[in-house]
Amino acid sequence: MGEKLTLFCPTFNRSIRIEARPERLTTDPGAVLLREIMERLGIVSWLAKRITDPRHPELVIHPTRKLLYTLILLCAQGWRDQADADLLRHDPALCLAVSTRKGTSPLSSGGSRGGSQARKPTGLPSQPTLSRLVGWLASEENRRSLREALVELASRRLRAQGRGRLRRLTLDVDSLPVEVHGAQPGSQYHGYYKARIYHPL
Repeated sequence: MGEKLTLFCPTFNRSIRIEARPERLTTDPGAVLLREIMERLGIVSWLAKRITDPRHPELVIHPTRKLLYTLILLCAQGWRDQADADLLRHDPALCLAVSTRKGTSPLSSGGSRGGSQARKPTGLPSQPTLSRLVGWLASEENRRSLREALVELASRRLRAQGRGRLRRLTLDVDSLPVEVHGAQPGSQYHGYYKARIYHPL
């Protein structure tokens, strides 16, 4: 009774231990495993270096990589509404999975904006922050980087499978509508979805 069995230790943050325990501490433990997969693929880091971030560097609270991890992991875990980021703001598994910091510091209480913790907040980025991210990902320059990321990801997968050079590669990409609440720039009403959405493709 009460025995703990360590099942997994992710390489992106070796302070994390995935254990089999009777207590339920989070609803989204899979986020840590998905982050480990993304870390091993390296695609988010690759993309973050190519994304144009219009924010003033001194005012950035959440780095680009953290925003991308948050957006991807929330969708992957079934939390498609960006407002869910506020609901899950302090979920321990998600906080650790999206953070670019090591150790357990993503779980500690953040300081005030004027203190040394000004750019090291706890919790997930807010819904407005994620909406702004989607907005600037929709710029022509960033859409080009997103297209290149798809090709890069596909080529990495093919290389990992040991396939030789291909003469032709077809990527079938389905669009993903992102519902917005309000009149965010770049969003429009879509008759099929009967909602105001971002629809980048």
